[in-house]
Amino acid sequence: MTAPVRGTGGERDDGYDGYDDDWEPVLDQEVRGPQPPPPDTAAGVRCPGCAALVPPGTPRCPRCLARIGGGGNGGGEGGVTAPPGARVVLHFDTLALSLPVRPREPLRLGRDTDWAPASSGAFAELTTVSRRHASVTTGPDGSVWVTEESDGTVNGTWVNGAHLLPGERHRLRHGDRLQLGHRVACTVRITGDGPC
Repeated sequence: MTAPVRGTGGERDDGYDGYDDDWEPVLDQEVRGPQPPPPDTAAGVRCPGCAALVPPGTPRCPRCLARIGGGGNGGGEGGVTAPPGARVVLHFDTLALSLPVRPREPLRLGRDTDWAPASSGAFAELTTVSRRHASVTTGPDGSVWVTEESDGTVNGTWVNGAHLLPGERHRLRHGDRLQLGHRVACTVRITGDGPC
């Protein structure tokens, strides 16, 4: 639709002449939201895992061990895997409990004192955790895995809200939330470069 032009006989009876002197033309350009800050390449790069500033040429973030640069983050699809020799610890914040996952030695989580000696004392009164609930292990490549017992559990096991199937291994990464039953949860922490 074109506005009537002044003096061409297209004037309206209500006094509108097709022009509004209070409005300014808008340029036809793309409207954009806030843009992320450019990478600070002189001082380093931002870690994809924790956003810490990492010095140039550093292959892994010293804070969270995320791989820096074109190699992704070491885990293939999000999160950080443990480089060989790194410390893997499960932090149960509501229980004030930290359990290390030792290389080549499964950390069994449950209330059975013979099967899960490291965790059974802390879980003894927590009936939402099964007697033999789940195991956490590390692979020779630094990968960290959790497996719910093959017989299953009464109240289930979750990683970041996703329900695990009995007997099926699931990869854990730095910052993942592992939940045993409905009331017990921990955060996976992968740090440092020495043995547990």
